[in-house]
Amino acid sequence: MKRGLKSCLFVVIALIGLCVIGMVAMAIFNLCPPAGPWPMPPWCGINSQETVDLPPVASPTVSLPATVPSPEGITIENAIVIPTDVRAIDYPNIFNNPTITSAQVIDPYCAIEQEEVAFPADYLGSYEFPQVTGAPLPAEINRIVGIKDVWIPEPNHNSCPYSVPYEKMRQALDTTLLRVEALGGDGITFTNYIHFVDFENAELQQPDKSAITASDLRYIADRAQQMGLEMTLYLNLAPGQVEVSWEIPSGEWLATLINNWEPFVLEQAQLAEETGIDALMLNHFDYQPSITGFEDVYQTEMLEVVNNVREIYSGRILLMIDSIWGADLGNLETLLSAVDGFIYTPNTTPLAYASDKTVSVSNLRSLFLNNLNSISSDFAKFNQPFLLRVLIQSEKGFLESGWNEDMFCIAKEGNTCYQKDLEVDFSLQAIAYEAMLEVIAQAHADTSMVIDGIDTYGYWFTDVILPSDSQPQLAQSIRNKPAESVVFEWFKR
Repeated sequence: MKRGLKSCLFVVIALIGLCVIGMVAMAIFNLCPPAGPWPMPPWCGINSQETVDLPPVASPTVSLPATVPSPEGITIENAIVIPTDVRAIDYPNIFNNPTITSAQVIDPYCAIEQEEVAFPADYLGSYEFPQVTGAPLPAEINRIVGIKDVWIPEPNHNSCPYSVPYEKMRQALDTTLLRVEALGGDGITFTNYIHFVDFENAELQQPDKSAITASDLRYIADRAQQMGLEMTLYLNLAPGQVEVSWEIPSGEWLATLINNWEPFVLEQAQLAEETGIDALMLNHFDYQPSITGFEDVYQTEMLEVVNNVREIYSGRILLMIDSIWGADLGNLETLLSAVDGFIYTPNTTPLAYASDKTVSVSNLRSLFLNNLNSISSDFAKFNQPFLLRVLIQSEKGFLESGWNEDMFCIAKEGNTCYQKDLEVDFSLQAIAYEAMLEVIAQAHADTSMVIDGIDTYGYWFTDVILPSDSQPQLAQSIRNKPAESVVFEWFKR
C-alpha cells in the first residue's frame, strides 16, 4: 500500500514539474496554450506588430471570417488597437491620426474582458472625429448607462461555451458595472420583457416566462446597489415569433392588451420594491404602435395600472411617450399628470427627411434641437422631468434609414446575415453623440425642458467588438468605440 502511495506521489510531482517547464517555455517563446477553462498567460492578449502611421482612408477593407474560427484567435492585417480603459485613450487624436497595425485577437467572439480591443481600420468611417465642446453636462443631469437589453445563457450570442446557464451573464454584468463606474455613470437602466403568444387575441406570455427570472433580477439589483448605482427598470413587449400589426385593431383589443400586460407590470413592481429599484417603466417599447384615436381607452386602462402599481411600489413610475406623441394629449392629461416622469427616445433618423443630409455636428445639432423643442412644447404643461434614451448605431446609413438588429443574424435577399455587409462607421456615431449631448446641455440650460437624465442605451455586456452571430460592430452600444470617449468627457463632474 505504501509503495503504491509513493508511486502516485512520484507521478504527481512529475506532472507538476512538466507543467512548470511548459510554462517557462511558453514565457520564453511567447507561446499560448489552447483556449479552455484555465486563465490565459498575460502575453496571450492582442499582439501588435509592424506598426506604421497611416490615415484611416488609406487602409483597405478587411474581410472578417463568416464563422467562428479556432479559439486561438484571428489576425487582422490592417487594424486599430485601443485600450479598453477609456481613461487611457487620447481622444480624438488616436482616431483622427490612427496607428495601423497587424493584430492577433485571442478569443475574439466569446471573451468577457480584454485589456485591448482590435478592429479593422475601415470601421473608423468616413468623417473626422469631433472635438468635445461644452462638456461636462450640468451636475443635476443623471449620467445613465443603459445595459444591452438581453439576458441569455452567454452574453455575446455567439455559440460560446458555458458551464452553468446565465453564469457568464452574471460575470459579464459584474465587469460591466465596473465599466459604468469608470465611465462616470450614476446609474443603469435594465430591461425585462415578455412576448406575444397570440396577437389577434392580445394574449401575452405569463410573468413567470419573462426573460429575466426573479432570482436574476434580484442579483442585478443587488449588484447595482453594492456599486452605489441607481437602477431604472425598463419593460418591453416583443413580437416574438408572432406576426403583429403595427396598427391597433380596436379599442376593445387595446383594453385587452393592457389588461394582459398588467400582471407582468405588477410582478416587476413587487420585485422592484423588494430590491430597491429606483424607477419603473409602466408601458413598453418594441411593440409600440401609435395610440392616436384610442386615447380614452388608453388613459382609462393605464390609470388603473398606475393606481395598482402605487399600492405595492414606492419608487418613481415613468411613462414612455414615444407612442403618445402625436395623439390628442388633451384626452391623456390625467394619465400624463399621474406619473413621475417621461422616457423619450430622441429622433433616431434625423436625416431621413432633412433637405441637408450632411453628417456634421452643426447640422445634427439643429435637427436634434428641433426634435427636443417640439417634444418640450407639447409636453411642457405636464411639468414632468425627462429621461432621454439615446439610441445611435455605428452604421453608415443609420441616421437616414434607422435601426438594424444587432444581436443575431437575419437573412435577407439570399444573404444569411445581411448585417455583416452593412458599412460600419464609428465616426458617424461619435459625431451624432457629440451633437446630441451639446443639444441636451443647451435645452437644459434654456429650461425648455427639465432633463433628469440621459441614458446611453444598449451598452454591450462584453469587450467583444467583432461580428460573428451578434453584431457589436454596428450596434447602438458605445463600448470600445470612439463615441464612448465623447460620452466619457460629457459624463465627467
